Amino acid sequence: MLAFGLLIQATISVANPSPSLTGFQQQIRDAYVAVEAAQSKKPPAKDASEQLIRLGERDQAGRIAYQQLDFSQVPENQRTAWRTAIFSEITRHDKIYQDELKSLIPAEGWFKLSVYGKEASRAAFLIVQHAVNDTTFMKSVLQKLEKFVQQGEAEGQLYAMMYDRVALEFDQKPQLYGTQVKCDDGKWGAYNLLEPEKIDERRKSIGMTQTYQQYLAMFDNSKCP
Repeated sequence: MLAFGLLIQATISVANPSPSLTGFQQQIRDAYVAVEAAQSKKPPAKDASEQLIRLGERDQAGRIAYQQLDFSQVPENQRTAWRTAIFSEITRHDKIYQDELKSLIPAEGWFKLSVYGKEASRAAFLIVQHAVNDTTFMKSVLQKLEKFVQQGEAEGQLYAMMYDRVALEFDQKPQLYGTQVKCDDGKWGAYNLLEPEKIDERRKSIGMTQTYQQYLAMFDNSKCP
């Protein structure tokens, strides 16, 4: 499981889980419909920052609903197939939101904190962090984030999360900041980590305020499968 560390809050009504695959899939679709309907009742976004925040809410809708699904009634030998089928709906929406985000990216290549604000910048980041279908896009944004962090125009935590994900999933390199975790022997922890003894030094160097152990304390080991 990959940890993103950040969630944009959205008010979504999710029905009790159905024991059928189609029921689970419908809950994901309903979550997107609900947040889109809620946004349609609002006045048009007043600026790009508000557009990004709303886009981020839509991006999170399916994932919040997915986290609420109860797979305990699903036969263990079917769970992987069910999760894959259900997540295909989320992926379909991800691609739509990626295209919308690309149309909003300014000439300088990313959203400066001083111009767009933290909430909008985080919303945009999450959409790119989910763009595992578009490696070129993720890597181009990662380069911009590195530059913007140095200028104080992006959060170091966001750069670290994207760096670690790209390193692990696409470059076959170890992660540097310990942001990507998985369950191992009943505990959450970073995997394939370069020089673990230097992790807090690296985190501090890009402005991350949490130590690695403080970060891990955010994860509930009781939910570690």
